[in-house]
Amino acid sequence: MTGRSRTTVIRRMWMAAAVAAVVTTGCGKASNKPALPEQTGPAALGVRAITPATELSADVTRVTGQIRSKNEAVLGPQATGTISRMNVRVGDKVKKGQVLAALDASNVAISVEQARAVKQAADAALELATSSLERTRKVAESGGVAAAGLDQAVIGQKQAAAQAAQAAAGLRLAEEMLRDHSIIAPFDGVITARTKNVGDSVAMTPSTPVFSIVDTTGLEVRAQVPESVVDKVRVGSKTQGTVSPSGARFDVQVAVVGAVVDASNRTVEVLADVVGEPSPALRPGALVELDFSTVNQADDDKGLFLPTQAVSARGQEGFVWVVQDGTVRKRDVRVERVLPGYVRILQGLGADERVLADSSLDVKEGTAVRVVQ
Repeated sequence: MTGRSRTTVIRRMWMAAAVAAVVTTGCGKASNKPALPEQTGPAALGVRAITPATELSADVTRVTGQIRSKNEAVLGPQATGTISRMNVRVGDKVKKGQVLAALDASNVAISVEQARAVKQAADAALELATSSLERTRKVAESGGVAAAGLDQAVIGQKQAAAQAAQAAAGLRLAEEMLRDHSIIAPFDGVITARTKNVGDSVAMTPSTPVFSIVDTTGLEVRAQVPESVVDKVRVGSKTQGTVSPSGARFDVQVAVVGAVVDASNRTVEVLADVVGEPSPALRPGALVELDFSTVNQADDDKGLFLPTQAVSARGQEGFVWVVQDGTVRKRDVRVERVLPGYVRILQGLGADERVLADSSLDVKEGTAVRVVQ
């Protein structure tokens, strides 16, 4: 072995010895650490516990709805022509029967005059025929006129009466055509939109939209109520609503409870009339909340209530985990579902007992627990 090789081997042996000494020293220090104390009992599971509520919070029986007008309409002409006059603007309050706009009706006005003249002539002819019939009947009674002459007078009077009726119908038709050249408010309300101006052409078929009108005094709330809550709602029930986001309060009375459950969201449509003097904050389209927590409350609405998550139940039979002396005990109960997310305890639990808030926790009879909130 050469001198260089012998030196390399010695150096490597020295490094290996140094590493072994370090490792040995480190292990000795670790082994001198005191051992961790062993747990002498089962670890207590941190859980959340609740007591039954004696009444439900209003939050669980609030539903969102929308204010809408009982009467709203899009108005258009009943004739084809050119707008010659606009009498209202957006935001104007109008009365039922008020003329909102008028179309050029020059030719129709002439037709009305003609029809009125024809009726006057027909009325005069009828008056003459009636007088002639009366005279002929008197002469016939004394034998001065043959029966045929009397028959002719009767027929003449009937023909004149028919012509007068026809002329009257023609006048009514002409006047109706003239009215069709005016756009008239069908009820009291506020003009919310105007899409045409003087000089614009409009058509009867299809009808050209010109105005939108809304009755702001006759208001109602349309709400989709969960089917589990709707049984508390009856026609005639009164409750309170709150406008979002202003917080203005108002009273409503249930007018309609739908007969069909919407299969997509399990709700029933409820319509409630706004009663009393409407607040300025109540505008069609506004979002509101209706509180059905106090609607038709009776003695059977009282009891003990738990969130459905705290009860493991199928139908009316189920159980809860009761917390007693630091452990949990399984307790059979009878329940009924009253609202979305809540059940009423019918049997098996006291008002002052605490139960696990989540019945699906992996526990068993006697599991040690520690209540944390």
